[in-house]
Amino acid sequence: MFEASSDMAGKKYQLGVAFGGGGAKAAAHCGALQALKEFDIHPDVVAGTSAGALVAVLYASGFAPADMIKIFQGMNFFKDIVSPSLPRGGLFDSKPLVQHLRKHLPYTKLEDLPIPTYVVASDLEHGRTKVFTKGEIAPRVVASCSIPVIFYPMVIGGVHYVDGGAFQNLPVPAIRNKCEKVFAFNLNQVSKGNYHDNIASVAYRSFMMMFMSNTIADARQADLYVDLDTEGATAVDMSKIEELFFRGYASTVQALEENGYARVWPQAEITFPKPKPNNNNKIHRYARKILHS
Repeated sequence: MFEASSDMAGKKYQLGVAFGGGGAKAAAHCGALQALKEFDIHPDVVAGTSAGALVAVLYASGFAPADMIKIFQGMNFFKDIVSPSLPRGGLFDSKPLVQHLRKHLPYTKLEDLPIPTYVVASDLEHGRTKVFTKGEIAPRVVASCSIPVIFYPMVIGGVHYVDGGAFQNLPVPAIRNKCEKVFAFNLNQVSKGNYHDNIASVAYRSFMMMFMSNTIADARQADLYVDLDTEGATAVDMSKIEELFFRGYASTVQALEENGYARVWPQAEITFPKPKPNNNNKIHRYARKILHS
């Protein structure tokens, strides 16, 4: 736990929660939210970067943590998330994810969400962090998730945006001066893995290391910082989503108990349907190989 040094007087919200980026590892965030629910802890505002932005939006939209996992399990990488593209601004086009979110989210604009939500992206033109609090949800979440080189930048209002992790992978600063307390949930970004000698793999792993490095200072601004257990998982492996839910849950329960929080509700009995087999076509296998991190 890191103690925040900022003045707590006159803050707009009692509790804010910041969700860090990490691709498929974000399933651990859902487990963290389940733990908060059982400890009767309910954030007044949420912030998310990259896949953490997706979790933040789903939570603010009213989805239960277990239902988020069911949504993730039903997503096909090349049908619902990306499509291969000519290598100009990126190897993959994430327009399918924009359409998928538009189809499944019950709200269209960030300002309509019942819980205030901050989505963090990186502005390529001006070289700075952009925190979205208004506007259409789907393109702003995808902008936050657009890892440079791997995905096309997302164009919003004539500005090109990429993954918020370039500057702020753990979006505590986005809400720090608005909250009495901030809980921050981080996903271990870089697991030990084999080196893949291709441009996509080198770029992807390099950016993951950069995201991890800029997390350190932001973590120190949180009142409660939890490094969720994602050891051995990768940002693109959808096969461990259910496991990561329970590992994120366990990490959060331990952190809450160690910091004096008491459980209010008994542990829920949660089971998930057997996930559908991953698309195993040639392109899918190639993508998993070059992005393995």
